[in-house]
Amino acid sequence: MNTNTKRMVLAAIAAFYVVVGGLWASNFIPLKHFDAQMARKEKLIDKMGFSAAYDSEEYQKTEAYLLNNVLSYEGKVLKARRFGSIILWGTIALAAGGGVLFMTRGRKTAQAGAQ
Repeated sequence: MNTNTKRMVLAAIAAFYVVVGGLWASNFIPLKHFDAQMARKEKLIDKMGFSAAYDSEEYQKTEAYLLNNVLSYEGKVLKARRFGSIILWGTIALAAGGGVLFMTRGRKTAQAGAQ
């Protein structure tokens, strides 16, 4: 395999990681925002009690965010897991392939270079 082919393969792998990593992040980040809003809601209830917290503006904003997120839910959890799994196994395959290439590389000996 010549140098240009190796560079093209590495560029394709990098592009793959950018695309799949972006898809994973686009599903993972909203999940973390949802979890943060749930924690915020629970803290308000613990701090103020349910009735006082429910009447507060902060609770209403949190509730509106959660409702909007639930209504626009498109399997974000499953997508984030699937893309995360692709990234994990892609990394393992890349490491294994790189290890095989490294271990089986052909080195020229000093005698062969002198001839």
